[in-house]
Amino acid sequence: MQSLFSNALSEATAKHLSVSRTRHETLGWLVVLIVRLGTVSLWRLAAHVASEADLASVRRRFYRFFQFVRLDAEIGARIVVGFLGLAGKPWTLAIDRTNWKLGKTEINILMICVEWRGIGVPLIFTLLGKAGNSSSAERIDLLGRLKAIFPDMKIAALTGDREFVGNVWVAWLERQKIPFVLRLKENQHVVRDGHETWPIERIAQNLKRGEHTKLKGFCRLGSGGQASGPRVRLVIMRLKTGELLALATNGRPGLALARYRARWKIETLFANLKTRGFDLEATHITDPDKLETLLVIMTIAAALAAKAGAAAHQIRPIPVKKHGRKAVSIFALGLAILRKIFARDLPEQASNLIARLLSPNLSPKPLIRLGF
Repeated sequence: MQSLFSNALSEATAKHLSVSRTRHETLGWLVVLIVRLGTVSLWRLAAHVASEADLASVRRRFYRFFQFVRLDAEIGARIVVGFLGLAGKPWTLAIDRTNWKLGKTEINILMICVEWRGIGVPLIFTLLGKAGNSSSAERIDLLGRLKAIFPDMKIAALTGDREFVGNVWVAWLERQKIPFVLRLKENQHVVRDGHETWPIERIAQNLKRGEHTKLKGFCRLGSGGQASGPRVRLVIMRLKTGELLALATNGRPGLALARYRARWKIETLFANLKTRGFDLEATHITDPDKLETLLVIMTIAAALAAKAGAAAHQIRPIPVKKHGRKAVSIFALGLAILRKIFARDLPEQASNLIARLLSPNLSPKPLIRLGF
């Protein structure tokens, strides 16, 4: 099955990745094994390779792959857009960070994901090489790289949490005509014509839980009665917890709350890359180039799990529980199905499914033939 998948993956990624047949085979092994075993630990993965080579040889092959092959984030973005058939469609994007510490090394990943069929899929990322928040320049660089790869992409909305504000960043989004919905801190001051400059928490002091308000007209973010940033519209909601959800947007304020809900997809994506799926934090890789290569491999694996889950959901919709959420996520369903397929000895049927998963089209027929 590993050889079958490697061949199919080689054909699907040939135009994006120019490496030897052996390297393509190793890439296929890594994707299959990360999906099957739910870990990125190379030491553990090597023991499950279907090869006559001894364990030490397989491990050396994996290490040499990361030593001599560089998969950058742009390659991953092109592969995802091709696999998911995103070209020509409007994208809902979310930007966020995930970070942890390995020994004395800070691993801090700034990522943009795309919402696809209700789940988040990695699109492009950068390793910040420092602890703490991203800067406006780092965000502009990342989104600028994405625009350079896909100059004709259509962005329906870009969402971000409270870290992702700032006049330089917001002004750049405005100049690029990128619709955004960004969350603000409760102590953020708002400058409005004909009104005193108040923090959001004071503006919304009379809002009851579950209520929301759209401030009339445009405003600017600042303090002291002055602000030089771009004009935005504000929507404020009092959550059931009593916390305020304040959103700045350059689009229609009536759509802001619905669009911001898509931001949660990147939170679940990080969980899928970590504890719920591939155990990213189990890696001991700290070299930035090698870690970027690993993240591209995981991006491919995440896109395949998403497609398998979405196809299965078409055959048999995931039941919704009383609390209003699905009994299982599309990602988790896809991951379970792929693991089941890789465990079965049905090469002809599996070959058809793999070819479909690696193509832009989504069809549930191969899964039906496999009995799912």
